[in-house]
Amino acid sequence: MSENRKNIKLKGIPASEGIVAGPAYVMSRARLPIVRKRISTRQLNKEIKRLRRAIERAGAELNKVKVQLGKQIAREPFSIIDAHLLLIQDRALWAEVEERIKEEKINAEWALRNVINKWLKIFAGFKDSYLRERGYDLEVVGERILSKLAGHRDKDISSLEEPVIVIASDLRPDQTAQMIFSKVLGFATEAGSRTSHTAIVARSLEIPAVVGVERITELVEDGEIVILDGIEGEALINPEEKFCGVYQEKKAKWEAINQLLQEYAHPPSQTQDGHKIELSANLEILDEINFLKKYGAEGVGLYRTEYLYLDRERALSEEEHFENYQRLAEAVKPYSAVIRTFDLGGDKFASEPKLAEEMNPALGLRAIRLCLKSPEIFKTQLRGILRASAYGEVGLLFPLISSMEEVKEVKRLLKEVMGELEQAGKKFNPEIPIGVMIEVPSAALIAEQLAEEVDFFSIGTNDLIQYVLAIDRVNEYVSYLYQPLHPAVLKMIKQTVDAGHKAGIKVAMCGEMAGDVQLLPVLISLGLDQLSMPARFIPMVRKVLKGLNAKNLSGLAEELIKFSSGEEVKRFLEEKIEREWKDAYQLELNEKLIQRETFICQKNESF
Repeated sequence: MSENRKNIKLKGIPASEGIVAGPAYVMSRARLPIVRKRISTRQLNKEIKRLRRAIERAGAELNKVKVQLGKQIAREPFSIIDAHLLLIQDRALWAEVEERIKEEKINAEWALRNVINKWLKIFAGFKDSYLRERGYDLEVVGERILSKLAGHRDKDISSLEEPVIVIASDLRPDQTAQMIFSKVLGFATEAGSRTSHTAIVARSLEIPAVVGVERITELVEDGEIVILDGIEGEALINPEEKFCGVYQEKKAKWEAINQLLQEYAHPPSQTQDGHKIELSANLEILDEINFLKKYGAEGVGLYRTEYLYLDRERALSEEEHFENYQRLAEAVKPYSAVIRTFDLGGDKFASEPKLAEEMNPALGLRAIRLCLKSPEIFKTQLRGILRASAYGEVGLLFPLISSMEEVKEVKRLLKEVMGELEQAGKKFNPEIPIGVMIEVPSAALIAEQLAEEVDFFSIGTNDLIQYVLAIDRVNEYVSYLYQPLHPAVLKMIKQTVDAGHKAGIKVAMCGEMAGDVQLLPVLISLGLDQLSMPARFIPMVRKVLKGLNAKNLSGLAEELIKFSSGEEVKRFLEEKIEREWKDAYQLELNEKLIQRETFICQKNESF
């Protein structure tokens, strides 16, 4: 091997944590090559039949994979495969391809690729990263059908005979899903982001993964050793032995830290002096439920239901809502689950309901405003949530509340839905706790009045910071202004907490601030009752929580609010952590926990 083929380091996006090494297994290098062919009028019907057969075969193949997975593992994210099946069943989409074949007298492959490309451009124009990634679903389905038209056969991941690192331009969700019972150590893809289905499945299966790695399929050959770092988002091709040692050391420490943190994956969550703060999980897809117990989540503090609406060609039915929420309610017992009504609009779009483009979507028809504008769709979701409340402890949370009028209208509709369910003889909890998200300055300013109308508050810091500081949090040019510790933000949070406690209701936080362990002393001082975060953050937050004293932190928030900038608060906090709370943040790694194995860069070895 030449020297320039050694130590090739490629950067990507860390999609699923972990460090692994092994021989590369290159799945694909690019999209299938397609050639435009002219066909005669007599061949049109034959060409359309070819397309329809390919669509049927693609659907049958997906259904087969779904059945196979169901026999081998219960937790597989079937919703992803179902989303692809829905696309395959979309008659309007394939009718457009057939029309292209007829009008242009071209082969099915070329017509299909053109239609898919047209829709990919539309998806690429969306601001929401999750929705942009749904364009990949359409591309994946299109490529599956194209492979049937071309008679192309994929490599079979499930029949691997040795542990490998899978390298691909992209992976279909069913391919990713099969990895759990195959010999795949990890994977790297050229396409994708942290919100792509591939990344979501990787995290749910806890397979180390790096996505968005440019040209990796060109730069690695089958059988070459690859070290995959899902923590930093790196892939190292053909590493020298000294680099193997560096990554092995990092892997050992990372695994030791995770092993040590498992000691803190058990409630209760309280400070040294016995002050309790509930640590719950944010949930986006139900397949993440298995992480709740593993990381010691005390229920679900935020279930984001808008993800149910993506990849839809029609609105969800009451039964579909009910089945999702019932599953959640039963899975989190004996804890509770807070279900947020859909937060669509703004930069989040779905097939249903149809939304018009807006000049300023962040300030437009979104969240509760859209719900009240589409009462029938809203009431359908409310019926599903209410019915699920008969199967476990469920809370109902309304997003982007900015006025008392909205709360009163929501409660009127809720009462109306309860009456309909009573009349239909369907069970529900008539005392279901009702909460509102505090993420708009006006809501924080009238928190005392709102607290008289609801049972709990949940502070959504992602939007609250955006609106308080008047910045677009996804705009790279002003991202430096996004400061969670800005005194104005802290003052808004404190005002909300004080108003909630004055009325005797619980105040939770479910934004990114809640899972930032560096901010924990501030959050304790602010008086929050519950912090909701990605489940994997919980053990570390609980560990630090146990090392802090709530009484000693009682005046910290008032002190921080007096500073003139977020940067000043940040520096002050960092100094306090280093000087006063270092022990709480320290992780003492026992050398016995760090299992070091000699790693030699050979094709038949891996770590």
